[in-house]
Amino acid sequence: MKKFLSGALVLTGIILLAIYGCDKEDEIQYLEDQTSNSLVYEDLSLKDEVSPNFYDNHIFRIEQLGDNQERREVEAAARENGVDMDCLQLNQLNKFYFNHTGVRMYSIPTNDPEQTVILYESHGLYQVSMAEIRPASGQRMQYSLRTLDDQPFYSFQLDEEYRIGEFVVSDNETINSFNNEIYFLTLETSHGKSAQNEDAACCRKESSWKACLHCSLDACNSSWVCRLTGIVAGPELAAALAASCIGAGPDTWC
Repeated sequence: MKKFLSGALVLTGIILLAIYGCDKEDEIQYLEDQTSNSLVYEDLSLKDEVSPNFYDNHIFRIEQLGDNQERREVEAAARENGVDMDCLQLNQLNKFYFNHTGVRMYSIPTNDPEQTVILYESHGLYQVSMAEIRPASGQRMQYSLRTLDDQPFYSFQLDEEYRIGEFVVSDNETINSFNNEIYFLTLETSHGKSAQNEDAACCRKESSWKACLHCSLDACNSSWVCRLTGIVAGPELAAALAASCIGAGPDTWC
């Protein structure tokens, strides 16, 4: 009888350990799922195949941030720049990777579906803006980017055939300052490296972010000529198109 009871206790212990082990593994997996970034979109063929047209798709990967350190750093950057955190949908925070710039872009939807907080990040520095999309005349939509002091720095309209026009590029002190910081940091970190496409025409070598964007838009200087082929359709669209010119300046890489 004692042997039977002893055996039963041992068996019960083994079963309980097995159950605990399974629960622990499930808990670890759940925590990993919550903290890891999840893949939203990826096209690795775009990583090395860079179109010279700014209006083509230059996004090769989009991730949604999990509950991790990266997300907390982005939230802190938004908070420190005066963003009203109560209006943000932080569980929808996305990260964008581009094939034509090392700048990363983060987007945070707000409670207003026509507004999205945009953060550009490079070398640990953040520039925070508000992207907006509003109905315009006819069947067009107006896309715009403003710094948090409500000063515009870029806008355009999109018609029903995804053609772009009515460009406005403003001389914004905040974006100019951020651009210059990234420009000098990029020069320091790329010192001694050969520039890509050095002999090719390169809008990033223009004297400023504004001049770079004007150069990029030159092929579309007649409204409703260029048709967008990107995958981003919401307020993030204007921010994604403008990302390539961050860090622009003489002697920068292309």
